[in-house]
Amino acid sequence: MTRRKQKLSRSKSRTAWLAWLAWGIFGSIFLFEDTEGGSGVFAWIFTAPFWLMFAAWPLLWVWLKTRRDPALVEIDDDIAAGDAAARLVQKDGVRYAEAEGLRKTFGVEVPRSKTVRLAGGDEDFVRIDDLRELSRDAEGLRRWLEVVDSVPSP
Repeated sequence: MTRRKQKLSRSKSRTAWLAWLAWGIFGSIFLFEDTEGGSGVFAWIFTAPFWLMFAAWPLLWVWLKTRRDPALVEIDDDIAAGDAAARLVQKDGVRYAEAEGLRKTFGVEVPRSKTVRLAGGDEDFVRIDDLRELSRDAEGLRRWLEVVDSVPSP
């Protein structure tokens, strides 16, 4: 089971912009305060990689936000509920569980008609909404679905 590439989430993007802004402020303070002491060349040499990333981040952010790869997903993670874990994938706002993982973990057989294949892989997935019908007989699956419902959408 190979993991799928994930889109740049909103929270990761915000964190990166915060780091960018912090470096812009504090890096400028360190760099320009140090030049008054006469060691400006060393300050530029030692901080050059950070300034390069400072300049590159807006371009990288634009590239990450505008790429249109149909195989990208928002979430691809193993969600644990107690001692049972199954794979959750979210693509275009719709959440899916891997059918094979559900069978192994919870013993739930998903009808072939309810499975779908997402672009970029050959695994069979079942929509979480379709899975709720099958969870009536499986207590572990119901607990897992409660945990899935508590996972925030990126």
